[in-house]
Amino acid sequence: MTITIASFTINYPALMIEHEKGEHAKGDRLPITYWGIYLDDKHISYTSSRELAEKTKVWIEKWLKDRLEI
Repeated sequence: MTITIASFTINYPALMIEHEKGEHAKGDRLPITYWGIYLDDKHISYTSSRELAEKTKVWIEKWLKDRLEI
């Protein structure tokens, strides 16, 4: 089993983010990057930062190792 991490970007409508502060015009789309965690190329989870993705990857690897040793 191979666990990998990769970033992906989603463009959210600005009216959902910071619109109340007037920083973005209605209709703008803002790119937001997430970090996906993949098990054998299947998307199993995602986080909002690379650091959290790395911690999640380590946790999954330990969890799988513990299960395979039983």
